[in-house]
Amino acid sequence: MTRFASSPRPRGHKARASFALAAVALVASGCSISPKPLTDDENVSRLREDMSVIMSPQEPIAGPVSMHEAMARAIKYNLDERVKLMEMAVANQQLDLSRFDMLPRLVAGAGYTGRDNESGSESLNLATGRRTGESTTATDRHRRTADLGFTWNILDFGVSYLRARQNSNLVLIADERRRRVVQGILQDVRTSYWRTVAAERLLKRIEPLEKRIEAARKNANALEAQRVQAPLQTLSYQRALVDTLRQLQTLRRELVAAKSQLGALMGLPPGENFTIQMPPDVGGKDVPAITASVESLESYALLNRPELLEESYNARITADETRRALLKLLPGIDLNAGLHYDSNSFLLNQRWADYGARVSWNILSLAAAPDTHAFSKAQEELVAFRRQALSVAVLSQVRVAMVQFRELAQEFSLNAEQASIDRRIRQQYVNSSTVGQQGDMSVIQAEVSELVSDLRRDLVYADLQNAYARVMVSAGVDPMPEAVPSQDLATLRQAVSDGLGAWQQKAGGTARLQDLLVPATTSEKAPSEKAPVATVAEPKTAPVAARGDEPAERKAAAPERVTVADLPQPPAASMTTPMTVSYSPSTRSEPVKVYSVPTSALAPLGRPSAR
Repeated sequence: MTRFASSPRPRGHKARASFALAAVALVASGCSISPKPLTDDENVSRLREDMSVIMSPQEPIAGPVSMHEAMARAIKYNLDERVKLMEMAVANQQLDLSRFDMLPRLVAGAGYTGRDNESGSESLNLATGRRTGESTTATDRHRRTADLGFTWNILDFGVSYLRARQNSNLVLIADERRRRVVQGILQDVRTSYWRTVAAERLLKRIEPLEKRIEAARKNANALEAQRVQAPLQTLSYQRALVDTLRQLQTLRRELVAAKSQLGALMGLPPGENFTIQMPPDVGGKDVPAITASVESLESYALLNRPELLEESYNARITADETRRALLKLLPGIDLNAGLHYDSNSFLLNQRWADYGARVSWNILSLAAAPDTHAFSKAQEELVAFRRQALSVAVLSQVRVAMVQFRELAQEFSLNAEQASIDRRIRQQYVNSSTVGQQGDMSVIQAEVSELVSDLRRDLVYADLQNAYARVMVSAGVDPMPEAVPSQDLATLRQAVSDGLGAWQQKAGGTARLQDLLVPATTSEKAPSEKAPVATVAEPKTAPVAARGDEPAERKAAAPERVTVADLPQPPAASMTTPMTVSYSPSTRSEPVKVYSVPTSALAPLGRPSAR
């Protein structure tokens, strides 16, 4: 027995020493980690990967780009839209993964166990307190094991089920955020398109006028050097020319980037040239009309705005979170079963199956139950109040958008009339001009005045188109149908055209808000009479809520009605700041906007134009 115990000792010491050295090496390697910035090769590789996506081939532009084609290209190729589509795909993948969390665990394992000596032991006689003196073993030095275990925690199943329901609502939230981004992109494309139209019309007229002013400046400098006229008169003439040239350069700055911004919204590579389809010259009668009533737009907005639907889905998620928190306070029940194999030759049964159940409960968690319930309910109330405050803000946004549209329509009519007057004045100067510098200066100033008036008219018209789109966005109307048969540009262009032509009919047919607020009642009537019913169902399911469906006719039955004025008003900070109606040329140059979903539910509706 002595030889058996002492012979393998050196080999065991060597093995333990090897393990110690390996552990020290692992610890040393973990401590040697330091920050490593990106190398030039890694940056170049990232650049090539990103630009391969940004510069990916698109369907070529066959001819002049109309507004509907620009919108279709923005939907198909705009990177912000593609980001939202990817977020929806990720949310769907997360939902698919969460379904597997509800399944029980089925774990298979296999292993090998060996040792360098025998697993021997002695026994102790409890009666005499003496060792038996005999060493025995019940384990082979080399063993193979295999297990197949089934485990299912019923409490974890309930928690996983609620988490899967939350992920399903996250998919719907991602879809509503995509809707909001599409609505904003199309609104900016409309504004940028009409600014580009103004630029294409007026930049061609600015260049020859600038050449005439430069020629007049050279003549004025020559007159000053020759002292033909009084110095003060010549300097005043030069100052008028420089001031006129400065106005033209300001106009150029306002218009020169409009086409590039439209190309960026369409997803075109930077610097790619294209032409736009020029519509007829706008006049005082070219004003888009809104025939839908503001009451119908308010009702449609409350039922279909992406922000409100997102908050409704957040309310579902918060309610499920409350159930999860309370479910974790319950005792857990574990069900388990398994199949096992062990090659140990000393075992009577090398293959066996076992099963069982276990109940575990953290009793101390009951002390936190009241606080957990109170916290969860407070979260639900917060979500509900945020949705209610957002509803009031939505009502205000619809009203403000309608007011801005009407004001800009009046402003456009005045600017169109002023442009017409300046055109006739310029014609009178041309007809009555005489030979001489003063005559040329009068004609030049008249032409500049006409040019400025035309630019102001066209830019106000672009703002009017933006206000028209803002009314549609504030009502939550999708400019496209929910299902598009194909994603090619021709189909998208036709879908955009049909959607923009029918959005007022879609939103205008909704019942008024006052009718929706009337509760269902059964007043005293004759047996043959039926009381009218007005209910508010979940969005997208009731006739009134479904986008694109004609709402059912509703009649008021209660003697007292709740009006919009009776609703609680939110704080001033939650209301949308109205857009300035007046035109200021110095504030028209803005960079292209990068779209992102706002974290606050009370984000202002008015999106800055892509200018």
